[in-house]
Amino acid sequence: MMNYLKKEMIAVIMLSGFICSAHTTCAVAEGLAPEPLAQTATGQIDNGGTGESSQPRFTVLPDKISSISDHLSKQNPVHYYGFVALRGQDILLSTPGNAMPYKNPWKIEYRENDEWKQLTSEEVVFSGLQPGHEMIVRVSPAVPGEVPAGSYNLAFGSLPVLKYDLHDEAGVIRISGGRTVPAWLATQAYKQALLDVRFTDSKNVPLAGGVAAFSLGYKEHVRPEIRFSLISDEKGQASKMVELGRCTGGYEAESFVHKQQGFNTWKSHYLVAGYSASNALRSSKAEQPHVFFLGHICSQKLVKSVRPNN
Repeated sequence: MMNYLKKEMIAVIMLSGFICSAHTTCAVAEGLAPEPLAQTATGQIDNGGTGESSQPRFTVLPDKISSISDHLSKQNPVHYYGFVALRGQDILLSTPGNAMPYKNPWKIEYRENDEWKQLTSEEVVFSGLQPGHEMIVRVSPAVPGEVPAGSYNLAFGSLPVLKYDLHDEAGVIRISGGRTVPAWLATQAYKQALLDVRFTDSKNVPLAGGVAAFSLGYKEHVRPEIRFSLISDEKGQASKMVELGRCTGGYEAESFVHKQQGFNTWKSHYLVAGYSASNALRSSKAEQPHVFFLGHICSQKLVKSVRPNN
């Protein structure tokens, strides 16, 4: 037991020191330190003079939210990850899509109040932190000495906050509110619509590495579902043109008047699709995405035009 505790103490000290070396100072005030690159090292620890040694791997993560997929090995049976909340922003540790990580053949733990605590749910969020707060995570075999096969997946770093817009197609003549079912179509398009995604941390600073999972499905499944993911860049942004293509048929909207160089009355046919973007690195229980409606306009016909009096 003494040798085990000694090894753990050495490992924590090594990673803490390695974290410090990646930053200008260990107690960093906002704006004083540059963004670090991810750094990895191994440190050999003698196992009580028996001649056997292990090589835990230490990785310092950059100022973002990192998605990690890796596997333990005989060479590196234990992985440590360090992260610094430079601005005192909230920190996220999660296993996206895995609500019961404690059933895996590996164990994910985090260091809190000088104790290792096992992650037993899909995510944990650390808030109320001081600038420069350090967090250490450890991944190790669930059964000591038995290196599991397969890869583990986790997200660790700044808590991502998602905002997004699916814009109207340029030049679309919007069907007025109350003329369709549902009465409000948040987005309207003929064949395509631009999706803009923005991620920040809890301090409203642009965040890289955020993952937005977008889905769009048509009412009565009249057309194929659209699904894809976007990852934010260093500016916290990502975008993609959602290609809908042309449609035919559709529901008939009540006629509406569009004011453009006069008073023009339009008759329209449209399809309805529900869409949402979810914060993919967070627990599905933590954030329930709101579903908006898109009006896919199949046809529009001008039935009446009245010129302005002047």
